[in-house]
Amino acid sequence: MDAVEYCRAKAAPAGSSLHYALLFTEADKREALLALHAFHTEVGRVVAECSDRNVAAAKLLWWQEELTRIFEGGGNHPISQALHTPIRRYRLDRHYFEQMLEGAQMDMQYNLYPSFRELSLYCHRVGCSVASLAVQICGYRDQRVFDFAHDLGTALQLTRFLRNVRRDAAQGRCYIPEAEMRGAGVNPRDLRRSTTSEPLRRLFSEQAERARRFYAQASQRLPRSERWSQRPSVVLAALYRSLLEAMTEDDFPLLERRYHLTPLRKLWLAWRSAHARQRYRKPG
Repeated sequence: MDAVEYCRAKAAPAGSSLHYALLFTEADKREALLALHAFHTEVGRVVAECSDRNVAAAKLLWWQEELTRIFEGGGNHPISQALHTPIRRYRLDRHYFEQMLEGAQMDMQYNLYPSFRELSLYCHRVGCSVASLAVQICGYRDQRVFDFAHDLGTALQLTRFLRNVRRDAAQGRCYIPEAEMRGAGVNPRDLRRSTTSEPLRRLFSEQAERARRFYAQASQRLPRSERWSQRPSVVLAALYRSLLEAMTEDDFPLLERRYHLTPLRKLWLAWRSAHARQRYRKPG
């Protein structure tokens, strides 16, 4: 398996949302985005996949050192190899990669975030950084597109938190602010039950509404002139918004099931979003 295929298997296997988001992207940009999201996935799952905190800390330290090697044109990891060309070709900002590592380190500090202030910082480091790097890969002319990346990165993270709430709870983690759980009369232990209580449904609904606001802000902040270049992110937003609405329509039975869109639904949403030319201004 070569480096690109490793990244595809890690971040965008067949049937995944990212797989469909990249279907209508130029080949060179698709490979760059695969490498970017593979890095995001790899470092983002370190703490969750390591039961020993010392092992997790050692792995994150290794990736910090590997990041230096990557930007010097070295590194032996398949993801490192896949990132060499994109970093050079698109002049990717190292700061954003460092932010992703800092976000992963926050998972060493928090099993439960006290308020949205702390959680929003986590979203900024983990979600907004990868969205901003995607902007650099896809190309832009208007700096305002980074405001779009910030709001979209936050919205995507908030949607993932809801979708994975049961899995995260089983691993001893929660990405719903403690203060908001307490205000809803919910205990973190409730997330490990087999059925979703009414207080939990209301709490999930509030979290979904927050994500919905960030999607709306992202859409408003994406300059019309940049919609064509940022098609992968536009498609990804459409897929995750549809997932959010599916959870909402069912009134959030998130402890009973983990939500997925069907492949046919994903393909239709991706095609429709990528080909909505009335919303795009193709570069001339």
